Amino acid sequence: MENEEDLASTLSHDELLEITQSSLATLLSKDSYLKDLPNDIIIEEIVSQIAVEHGQSITIFISRESEPTLKVIIPQDASVRDLKKAIQRHFELYQKRAGIKTKISWKYIWKTYTLNFDSIVLDDNNANIQDYGVTNKVTLIFKKRKKQKKFVV
Repeated sequence: MENEEDLASTLSHDELLEITQSSLATLLSKDSYLKDLPNDIIIEEIVSQIAVEHGQSITIFISRESEPTLKVIIPQDASVRDLKKAIQRHFELYQKRAGIKTKISWKYIWKTYTLNFDSIVLDDNNANIQDYGVTNKVTLIFKKRKKQKKFVV
């Protein structure tokens, strides 16, 4: 114990942080239940994973055209608005981990794209996702909205 305290007092904060992060990464990668978690996991993600294991939350996959599928965790009684916020949060974490600093206008995204499940557009933000038949481990499709033709009278 004294050797560890001596070692800790001789190392800088950055060096201790690096040792701690590499130790955690090693532990996470060797555990069969935790190996799919990112090394820089945040408490929000841990709480979400625990909620899924206890059956309080569900996992939704968001399929995008040529992009990787997103895995989003939301409460079982979530509304479409809650789902959209979870997608935003997940994507912000994805960008942060990838080192992408592009600002996204989510207002524009939700005006331009829709979420679809079995050819049904999730268009009512206040509706519960279960009203659309969305359950655990389903895949929603992120699609560009079709333009409405304007009729001249």
